[in-house]
Amino acid sequence: MIISEYDLRQIRLMEKKINLFENKEIGLFGLVCDLRGLLCAIESVDESWKDSILTEINRLELVHDSIEDRSILKWKEDAKNVVRESILTLKKMISLLFEAYLRLPDPTITESAVVINTHWLMCPKCADTWESNSTNAMVICPNCNRAFRNPRF
Repeated sequence: MIISEYDLRQIRLMEKKINLFENKEIGLFGLVCDLRGLLCAIESVDESWKDSILTEINRLELVHDSIEDRSILKWKEDAKNVVRESILTLKKMISLLFEAYLRLPDPTITESAVVINTHWLMCPKCADTWESNSTNAMVICPNCNRAFRNPRF
């Protein structure tokens, strides 16, 4: 699987927006708008994955709109549970995409992270270090969100 560097950053931003929502730093409307914008910018990811993400974003938007127009009282489902389920589904889909990407070498990326010691790697671009015991083919710098070959693979 090949995902462009730009798309990797967009997907990481999606993760961060979800975390901000979970920490109550942004509201549901902000989350929906941000996720929709980030998803529209992604080009190198499979359309079925994007469609599934969009379905969950639409569910979140439906809850938000129902709260705004006060029709939420007519819901047979608990809106909080719908939001919680959609958030969990989004996080799982993003996580599974990253897991699949990291397992195999990306032929478009030739640069490797730098081994600092048995538990730490360093990014050759931003010089950030992070703890990693991964033996996957690829690693992603948590600071600059760039993908590199894993020297431990």
